[in-house]
This record gives sequence, structure tokens and C-alpha cells, in this order.
Amino acid sequence: MTPHTPPHIANVAPDHDIVVVGFGPVGSTLAALLAHRGLRVLVVDRETEIFPLPRAAHFDHEVMRVLQELGCADEVGPATILNPGMEFITASGEVLLSVHSGDLTPSGWPASILFHQPDLELVLRDVAERSGSTVRLGVAVSNVTDHGDHVMVSFADGTATTSTYLVACDGARSTVRKQLGISMHDLGFEEPWLVADLVLNDAADRPSLFTLQVCDPMRPTTLVPMPPPRFRFEFMLLPSDDPVGITSSESVASLLAPWMDPADATVERAAVYSFHGLIATEWRRGRVLFAGDAAHQTPPFLGQGMCSGIRDAQNLAWKLARVLHGTSPDALLDTYQLEREPQVRSIIQLAVDLGRVICTTDPEAAALRDAGMLAARAAGGGTMGQALMPSLPEGPLVALGAGGQARQPIIDGTRLDDIAGDRFVVVLRTAAQRSNPGVAFWSAQEALVLDADTTPEVATVLDAVHANAMVVRPDRYVLVVGSELEEPNPALRMMLNG
Repeated sequence: MTPHTPPHIANVAPDHDIVVVGFGPVGSTLAALLAHRGLRVLVVDRETEIFPLPRAAHFDHEVMRVLQELGCADEVGPATILNPGMEFITASGEVLLSVHSGDLTPSGWPASILFHQPDLELVLRDVAERSGSTVRLGVAVSNVTDHGDHVMVSFADGTATTSTYLVACDGARSTVRKQLGISMHDLGFEEPWLVADLVLNDAADRPSLFTLQVCDPMRPTTLVPMPPPRFRFEFMLLPSDDPVGITSSESVASLLAPWMDPADATVERAAVYSFHGLIATEWRRGRVLFAGDAAHQTPPFLGQGMCSGIRDAQNLAWKLARVLHGTSPDALLDTYQLEREPQVRSIIQLAVDLGRVICTTDPEAAALRDAGMLAARAAGGGTMGQALMPSLPEGPLVALGAGGQARQPIIDGTRLDDIAGDRFVVVLRTAAQRSNPGVAFWSAQEALVLDADTTPEVATVLDAVHANAMVVRPDRYVLVVGSELEEPNPALRMMLNG
């Protein structure tokens, strides 16, 4: 493998390889993943402290796998509880649909986890700094200028810096996205909801052990268990509601009363949010890229908002590292939106569809909905496992039949990802396949090569995709599957090696 020097490195010497704007969970994850790969990372945030109240409340096994890569999976444990599942119920409590999270997934981690966001952010920020990221807090970005071979970042305090690339993880109201005039595509969903976060008294019973979606046309409601002593209620606003008055202690107590004694809890936060389904039209413009809520926003009915942002970071990190280390061409970054947008769009569309089911306020339409779902349940349906995330679409880095996340077995007491690190992984059915010409290419990419003759545990990885040979990318997605590992096509060679 012969590294080439990108022209931008020859022309200027930027202060940083990457500037990450926004030090929330997505920005801190991205900064840590990049710094782990030896890049010079600056993270900036306009705030000086972590937002002290919970916002996101759920993440899945794929996010836990990213935390494993960062070495903090065990560290976040005290801030989490397992989510046994979710139930959609009628106003009278009849179960319309049950979603069971089950036990460990093929990734080796639980399918669904509930957490306290401030605690998670503390861990992620610490990991980002321990990994070598430089952090500046209380600094707002005032201007971003792409000079073609580097990015100039100006701050409100009059200072400035330069970087080879910038990634905006600055949230739904992204100042960087607005400055560049990038529009958002609206998937046609916007509903205001009251979010009430509670701290339960020591003697109080939890209103539910499951996440509940209460499909009540009089007031659609969501109940979310969180790590004790917290619990969350979400109430859809009706046309007659006063968005300001409904956050008062009296109004919140009235809404809680059918579910619990309001005196059994302290309201930590009561705020009205509009739930959106939005996707940015551009996730990359030159040397500026977008991740998390700056690139897409989803209604919360699947709990995939933060998860989607962390998947962005996972997808970007290994690609940026290859480009900045001079291994791959800048064009590799064009695969970011090509891969992530279809996956995100599918997730948002499913959340929007569920939202439309839950947010039905017409009594006749709700009655028809309930009758249909109850009939399906009586016929033996109405129960499902945790929904798997859509695969990445076929493209330059995803061959036909690939694109899902690879299984993660334990080998001699160690998880496969911990053995692989940030390398590609080649998995073969037999040791004899190591002489295959395709293996030589991936060995030159410093891939970890394993075969089921020598390491029997990896047979399950192949069995899951019905193949005898496969390549797994550094972000744990399957690049190629087949009966034999053939030499990569010219397009893939060009994408990885220029």
C-alpha cells in the first residue's frame, strides 16, 4: 500500500486535522474516534457546561458497540438500565402491539438500553480528552470559510483557527448549516409534545417497567422508564392547549394524575418540543460535513435520534482517518451521505409512520385503528422483536448482499472488535482460502485475517450471512460476502487507495 499525499497537505499546514463543532454526544463520540486514530482534533462548543437535564433517553446495541470501541462500555453501565421492550396500548389499556427487546444481540450487547444523558456525556467528553482531543468551551463559531485546501474557522471572541476538515455536530439549529444556506427536506411530520422529566420519590412505584405508547385519541401519551430515580412522560399537545401554560406545575400535575400521584415525584423539567422528521439536502459541502441533528432530525418514537448521530460519527471516523493519513482520496468522503442518508431516511420514515399511528386524535379513526390491530393480535400477530436497523445501500464500499452489521463473537475471552481495533477484518471458512488473491489485497490494507479452521468462533460470523468469505469494515458493517474472496473491483480499489 503506497500512501499518497493529498494536495491540501502540500499547500498549507492547518492548525488541526479536524475541527468538530459541538461537544454533545455525537461531537464527543466523533472527536474520540478521530483522536483514537491519531488525528489532531479540536472540539469547540458555545456552552461551558453539559446540559444538566436528560434529552435523549435510549440507545441500542450498535451504539454500545461504538462505546466498546472507545473503551468506555463498562464505564457507562451505572447510567443505564435494560429496556425490556415497548407496548402500544389503547386508552383502556388493551395491548395493540408488543415489541420485545430480548436478550443479547449478535453484536454481543443488549438490543435496547435506557440511559441518563448527562452521565453519558460526562464519560464521552472524558474519553475524547483522554484520547488527545483539544477542547475549547464557551466559544461560539461566527464564520466558516472553505478555502479549497483548508477551512478557516472564526469565533465570536475574535480568535480563529484553521483545519483540513470541519464537522458540524451543532444540533438541530446548526449555525454552520444555516450559514452555508443548506436546506432541510421535510418528511411531513411536525407535532408539539410536552416532555415532563420526573425524579421519583424513594417510596414511589415506577408507573411502568416498559416503554408505553398510549394511543389515546383524547391525549396521546408516552411513558419512558429511565435509570432510577427518573421517569419520563410525554404528552401530545392538542389544539386547545396553551403551549406556555401547559408547562406549569398545575397543568403537569393534572396530566400525571391518571398515571400516578403527582406528589410522588419532583418535576425536573417540563418543556414543549416539536417533533420533526427532517433531513439536510447536503451532508457535505467541500471540506465541511454535518452529523447528528445538524444533518437529520427524527421523531422520538423509535428512540433513534442520538443513535443515528453516533452512527454518523462511526461512518465518518474511519473515512476521515484514511483521507487525512494519506491512504485514501478525498472522494472517499463522498460515500458518507450516499450510505447514511438512505439508512437514516428509512429510520425516520418508520418513526414518522409510528408517530402517525400514535398521534391519531380522531375518535373514529382511532377506533378503526384499534379494531384492526386487536384483530391482528387475536389472530396471532401483534408481537415483534426489536427492529433491526436497515442495511447500508449497495455502493462503492458495500457489495450486493452486504451492508449489515457483522456479528461479534468472543474469541478466547476477547470480543472480536477488541482484537480488530480500527482495521478491516477478513473472515474465511478455511485456512486454505488464505492463498486467495483477494486476501492479498486486504492484507496490504493491514486487515486482520481470520479463518474458521484456526479460529472456530468466527464460523458464526459467516453463517449469519450465508457465506464462506467476507470483509468487515472498520465501522463493523459488512463490505463484501461470497463463496470466495475475489480481488476488489477497480472502483473499490480507487476509493480505498486512490
